[in-house]
Amino acid sequence: MSPYVWAWVAFVGFGAGWVRGFAGFGFSVLCMAGLAWYVSPALVVPVVVMLEMFASIQLWRGALHCADKRWLMSLVALNVVAVPFGVGLLVWVPVEPLRAVVAVLLFVAAFTMRFVLRTQLTDSTWLRRSCGAAAGLLNGLAASGGIVVGLTMAAAGVQASALRATMIVYLLCADAYAMLLMLLAYWLAPKAENVFFTDQTPLLLMALGVPMLVGVYLGKRVFQQTSGKDYRAFVLNLLVFLTSVGLLRLWFI
Repeated sequence: MSPYVWAWVAFVGFGAGWVRGFAGFGFSVLCMAGLAWYVSPALVVPVVVMLEMFASIQLWRGALHCADKRWLMSLVALNVVAVPFGVGLLVWVPVEPLRAVVAVLLFVAAFTMRFVLRTQLTDSTWLRRSCGAAAGLLNGLAASGGIVVGLTMAAAGVQASALRATMIVYLLCADAYAMLLMLLAYWLAPKAENVFFTDQTPLLLMALGVPMLVGVYLGKRVFQQTSGKDYRAFVLNLLVFLTSVGLLRLWFI
């Protein structure tokens, strides 16, 4: 990759980290939306999953006890089924069509969450399972299932402490499972259309991870100085904008 692309990777890592520190979510999906047109999604997803796992491990203590067990069991069970489909697309779909698939799915998810999930939803088995299936597919394909889970649970009226704890445990389980599948695919399908790990993976991990840490720190400081009332709308507006740009690139390029 050119120095300009590496600079853009660092900028996206900082910006997505700032949003994570400010809003508490959104790092993965913003990384995918910002990088998918410059770096192969198959290279970005494992790095983002590793960074998300690192963040979840740091917060694991005490989270399992406070998690909403009904939501957690539904999410994990449906992820076991749905994540392999997402990883399969990531492995076998050629890079350019894969970028198109990621752009369309992220835009649909962003638009739905911004303009549809604005009112209270009824917490039900159907809702939990639908959320788990959608999150699992996005988690395997674009490491972006967390934002679907977080906003759906919030719209369903899950208590904030239980939502946060459930997200921590869910993301660690889902990311560990997705990473296991990617490692298996890397070993068992060496001639696949896309590969997950190359000599650029450590560099990509550093280029995203270090600016992310700085961004998270600064984002937390800004959040502490504001009411945080509209942070969800802020993140979703940004996500709709980025995914719209991705679709425009898909249309005109």
